Amino acid sequence: MAKTINNVLVKNLVEFGLGEKEATIYLALLELEIATASKIAETTDINRSSTYVVLESLKAKGLVSFSEDKNIQQYIATSPDMLLFDAQNKAQKAQDVKNNINDIIPELKALHKDTKQKPKVRVFEGKQGLINAMEDTLINKDKVIRVASCIENLFKALPDYFPSYLQKRQKLGIKLRGIFPAQKKQEHFKIVPKLDNIIFISPKKYMALADMLIYDHKIAYISLEKGGVSIIIDSKEISDAMKNMFDLAYKEAERLNKIGNLITNYKKSLDKYKEKTL
Repeated sequence: MAKTINNVLVKNLVEFGLGEKEATIYLALLELEIATASKIAETTDINRSSTYVVLESLKAKGLVSFSEDKNIQQYIATSPDMLLFDAQNKAQKAQDVKNNINDIIPELKALHKDTKQKPKVRVFEGKQGLINAMEDTLINKDKVIRVASCIENLFKALPDYFPSYLQKRQKLGIKLRGIFPAQKKQEHFKIVPKLDNIIFISPKKYMALADMLIYDHKIAYISLEKGGVSIIIDSKEISDAMKNMFDLAYKEAERLNKIGNLITNYKKSLDKYKEKTL
């Protein structure tokens, strides 16, 4: 057998599914017709121990059989027709698999649709994870972010990042509705006056141990403990429920603030009246 032809045949048999050594030994045995393992090893230049292993593999595939001579064990290649028969069987099985898959495609598509509706959860860790979560809030079709947060802690955790974040948000025209605990430096919270509506409430009654940002169909929970952890839940159903809860809390905080202001103003007026009458 010419070397170039041998290489072509080996390549074709490998594509059929045989290993390179299997193809080499099978082709050599076809030429030898009948031979011992030693002869096959010598012809193929494959060591004897490997030759025995490969012959057993070919035997299992029905491509090699033994001679009936009990004195010296010799091997015989099965007719190449077996390869064609095997290929036809494989082709038929592949066609059967294709037909079966085609039959269940509608069910698979239905399952795929259901999977898309299930909440998707992503977790980010560390300082870069906090930045990733904040950047995600800017991918925002509704152009609104609802925030319940002790925002001062976020400013402290990402002092170099927040100025650029605010500029991006302002440029994109994304509004912010916030419920924040009142702090001494409230000027930091009037982030974008024309876009933002923030209600400050008593930190004694409201301690934000974590930050929550609701936007589009997502909810981001941010914790600054242990270097920072951010969890983003992508679910329209859950985000809609949280938006309703936030809006209810926002209105209630707004109402309480008005009552608080009325009481404060009343006390001031009462104090002035007492000063005049004394």
